Amino acid sequence: MLTELLKRDFVFFDNGNGWIMLKRGLKPGQRPDIMNMTAPDIVEEIQRESCLAGSDIVCANTFGANRKALAGTGYDVGDVIKAAVAITKRACAGRALTAYDIGPIGEFIRPFGPLTFEESYELYKEQVIAAEAAGADLFAAETMSDLMEVKAVLLAIRENTKLPVFATMTFDKSGRSFTGCRPESFAITAERLGAAAVGINCSLAPSEIYAIAEKLTAATSLPVIIKPNAGMPDSATGAYSIGPEEFARQMAPYAELGVKIVGGCCGTSPDYIRALRRTYAALKPGTIRRETGKLVCTPLQVERLDGYTWQIPGRYGKRTSGEVIEDALEQADRGEKILCVCLPESLTPEDAGAVVRGIQGQSDRPLHLVSGDPSVLDTALRNVAGIAAVSGTGGVNIDAVAAKYGAVVV
Repeated sequence: MLTELLKRDFVFFDNGNGWIMLKRGLKPGQRPDIMNMTAPDIVEEIQRESCLAGSDIVCANTFGANRKALAGTGYDVGDVIKAAVAITKRACAGRALTAYDIGPIGEFIRPFGPLTFEESYELYKEQVIAAEAAGADLFAAETMSDLMEVKAVLLAIRENTKLPVFATMTFDKSGRSFTGCRPESFAITAERLGAAAVGINCSLAPSEIYAIAEKLTAATSLPVIIKPNAGMPDSATGAYSIGPEEFARQMAPYAELGVKIVGGCCGTSPDYIRALRRTYAALKPGTIRRETGKLVCTPLQVERLDGYTWQIPGRYGKRTSGEVIEDALEQADRGEKILCVCLPESLTPEDAGAVVRGIQGQSDRPLHLVSGDPSVLDTALRNVAGIAAVSGTGGVNIDAVAAKYGAVVV
């Protein structure tokens, strides 16, 4: 169904619902996800309005439906997810696809917060398995700001379900996410990890994120999603600064940019979807001007592999974890744009993961990981923030592990 939908010139991806729920019974500080259990008729009515306005995809009311966020509410994660997906499917009645909406866990992954990568992965895994069983048509991982959290949710979906996933990140006026991630790094990473579409949601008004969207669209071959806010809310009234017609006017240039999937986030309503559909009925999609070449990245840096050369150090088989880290950082000090990290045979997979974290905790340069042990490469690549290059030694086949993490084989 999604494949057929994406053949259209433009796809309309619903409006923001949280602020509408506040007007229809959600109390300040209360979790919107709980309304699936306490006020299902209200949730269904809100989503039906979005569908009837012309949304091709409608998100379930599940943005924060994870075990940590629901702790202490008295509601089970699986029950909330099952109810939410059922509500959205009733609201859409076959007129639109149901996307299981996945937001950040609410606690950052180290070094920005207390969660380990695997803890975040397991929280997402629980959600996505339940969502697929409940009948969701696709996943929408949105409002992400940490590239490692993007990786955790995409791997959880890819390794435990068969459903496609849209991934969107949020950026501020600096052109970076809250944790400093560049839009190009996000686009490259999400595409290599199997996303079906990538883009920007929340953040700012449409005109304020256009320059960010230009960078993102140039870095991916996937369909691009744009779901901005309706400006900023008034502190006194709560009303947002941009109305439906002005919102649609500011969204019009995205068609020429090559954006395929459009909608709205905070402050938008079904009226904004109607305005978008009227505006886009007169538009044609432009051609995206994409960068070419093999790219690797960290959240802060993107580098090309064109012309890159490397060699295994003479002491390759005898170094400790600390020496491997030191060698990589010395390369960074010399100005190397890509750090060649040769993982000696003496390292365990756990050691290799610690080495990657140690290097990336002190350098923003992309990595080229080299090993003759696929299990060592697996753990090392799982800990990479971004996309790495990878090489095998001793004739070992590393294609499978490279594909698992989107790594570029050198």
